[in-house]
Amino acid sequence: MATGNSEKISGGKIEGDLFGGDAESDVVATASHNTVTISGGTMEGNVYGGWAETSGSGIARAINNTVTISGNPTFGGATQLFGGGGGGSDTFTGNTLNVWNFTGSSVAGVENFEFLNFVFPTSQSVPVLTVSGEAKLWGTDAEANVVLSTITASTIGGTAPLQPGARVTLIDAGSIDASVLQPWAEGRHGATLNYNWMLEIDDSGGTELLIATLDNVSASPETKALSEGFISGVALAAQGGDTVAGAGMENAVSATQGAGAGAAPVIAGFGAMSAGSVRVKSGSHVDMRSISLVAGFAWGRNYDFGRPTLGAFFEYGTGSYDTYNSFSNAASVKGSGDTRYYGGGILGRMDFTNNIYTEASARMGRIHNEYKSSDLGASYDSSTPYYGFHLGTGYIWNINEKASLDIYGKYFWTRVEGKSVRLSTGDPVNFKDADSSRLRLGSRFAYAVNEHVSPYIGAAYEHEFDGRARATTYGYSIDAPSIRGSTGIGELGLSLRPSMNMPLSFDLGVQGYTGKREGVTGSLQVKWTF
Repeated sequence: MATGNSEKISGGKIEGDLFGGDAESDVVATASHNTVTISGGTMEGNVYGGWAETSGSGIARAINNTVTISGNPTFGGATQLFGGGGGGSDTFTGNTLNVWNFTGSSVAGVENFEFLNFVFPTSQSVPVLTVSGEAKLWGTDAEANVVLSTITASTIGGTAPLQPGARVTLIDAGSIDASVLQPWAEGRHGATLNYNWMLEIDDSGGTELLIATLDNVSASPETKALSEGFISGVALAAQGGDTVAGAGMENAVSATQGAGAGAAPVIAGFGAMSAGSVRVKSGSHVDMRSISLVAGFAWGRNYDFGRPTLGAFFEYGTGSYDTYNSFSNAASVKGSGDTRYYGGGILGRMDFTNNIYTEASARMGRIHNEYKSSDLGASYDSSTPYYGFHLGTGYIWNINEKASLDIYGKYFWTRVEGKSVRLSTGDPVNFKDADSSRLRLGSRFAYAVNEHVSPYIGAAYEHEFDGRARATTYGYSIDAPSIRGSTGIGELGLSLRPSMNMPLSFDLGVQGYTGKREGVTGSLQVKWTF
């Protein structure tokens, strides 16, 4: 058995035959998953992806081997390319010929390849591969069934793609052995576009030509994974808005109530943190692990009509994520990335004497996102502004001296500005502005056990009205993932003040999500009154 061998030729001269793998046995000989890569030099003999040979009635198979030619090598006048050789029961199945950006000389023949993949620049004007003898585009499997060769034709990304109607000669041969030709071929442009070609053989001249005519172009389904990375940044920026409007706002308000009598103003420092792991369903899904921090100063003062609170803050968040995409007509794609944001803003709340309150915050900053996918063979980095606000109102029902119920409604809006990026493959992707628009309705019950400890429990319903990540590549629209939908939120928490003589207090909480968002986050609030 000869398997997993690799031969790479980039220069020099090979006078004899070249084998990716050579298996010889009296009983069973198998040469499989061997590779030959030729990017330069001179080849005088034949090239075999694999060779399998037995004596007598043994079984020989040379299958699933790959020959790749690229660059500008020179082939001898009698050099032929074979996927498999040796005359065994199967020298065809799974064997692949890759002709990638090839500008070398002609070959004498092509045979025993189930797959032929052509990659060439969009400026290609001459035949991609010239064969002085015969190009055989079919073979037989182990059961002697006739199998047509599968052909793909792709162009190198980074430049404008070919347009429908473009014609490319894939093979110019003395003869093409294809009694029944595969009528269609697929292909790619770079990592982001799909091609569909019509194939035909033109034998009107002195040679036979395999011609591909481009029928249509579209963004490949797998490119949705790129937008999954972008929407992960949107989800993190929106989570930062939750921290500001939730733990940050509560902390600023409570911190300015702890000292001062009558109309004396209070200035207090406050900080809040939330962290957790959440799955965001976006058509496929994104698993994110993140942390968000808010720190600032707040001012509060009592008036006859109530108590206003104003604050300014700095915010920072960071997270890592994994994206998962499945497609009915394409391979699944996984990706991963890291994202972070930093910025600042202002917040305010008005607590009226009738226990009704209104609140708002505004924030802006910059978000950085780094995404990569080995399945796509592509990555990108982006840095773009974000901004947002929230509005809220509620009513606090003081059930008795120790128990209260907060009934509220909040609206959140966050925008991450679009960004044009160039993938590591050279392909351009233009991400549009992405908005998150959410409405949350909920309530929280709190009970003061004593002056030091106050546990609480709450529940809320949230609906995302937007949350789409729209993008284009070469002007073609990419399928847009969306986090639009509803989420149920439950929370448990505990407010602690270790000593009435100390201006320091804490709030610990945990939030659970189900629906469009699934997972758990924890929060910590720290406040210090001056």
